[in-house]
Amino acid sequence: MDSGLFAAVNGALRAEMRLDVLANNLANSSTTGYKESEITFDSYMTKPGPQQFPLPDGNFMGLHGPNSIPFPFSNPATNAYSVTYPRADGTHTNLAQGGVVRTNNPLDVAMDGQGFFVLNTPEGRRYTRDGAFTVNPQGELVSKSGFPVMGSGGAGLTVGDGRIEIGPDGTIATANGTVGRLMRVGLPAESLEKAGANLFKAPVEREIPMENAQGGFLQGFLEQSNANVVRGMTQMIEVNRAFEVYMQMIKALDGLDGQAVQIGRLN
Repeated sequence: MDSGLFAAVNGALRAEMRLDVLANNLANSSTTGYKESEITFDSYMTKPGPQQFPLPDGNFMGLHGPNSIPFPFSNPATNAYSVTYPRADGTHTNLAQGGVVRTNNPLDVAMDGQGFFVLNTPEGRRYTRDGAFTVNPQGELVSKSGFPVMGSGGAGLTVGDGRIEIGPDGTIATANGTVGRLMRVGLPAESLEKAGANLFKAPVEREIPMENAQGGFLQGFLEQSNANVVRGMTQMIEVNRAFEVYMQMIKALDGLDGQAVQIGRLN
């Protein structure tokens, strides 16, 4: 089979991966504190040989190349040409801060600058930029999903049902006095993994304390998503067109293969 067909299939798969990422970003353009994902592409040159071009095993898409990225190659002739293919190394998170809007809700908190709020979940610590908090029946400060918000030192924050004041440094005060301080930690972007529900997970040992970092907390504000809708829509159109071109290439090359088979039979 023509290696050009495999190149077209590979390109279409990469376009499909990018479409998935872009669609998810657009779907979360109004999600509080959402951080958009970006897919990283690279290219690599293939060369003839059984390691670069493994034999198909009935499901050629099951074969994997560098970083477990599937690539559909058959075993070519020893004089086959080297071909450059795209490779998707994975996605990374854009941690740029989103815009901040006033809500006047005293339980809403926006974080100015870098860092994450820390939540205590049954699966361990989770991290978020969504500061739309509430108070559970036990008087604890919790996230939208009901996970306790952690204070400095890892303790929970019991605020009761009265009015609370949150200072720029994260200190929380109620009618009974100071009850704690919001925990704020930094995490290297490469250590973050999206865990669903607008949360991240990362190894606890990668946490960087940021209690005294530049920027503070804004009570009565929320951070918006950093997904750019206009840019995302433009990129969706671009990738859709690229995908259509790849599909046309696949159809054309498949037709050429069919013609070659017919000529071979006539001979």
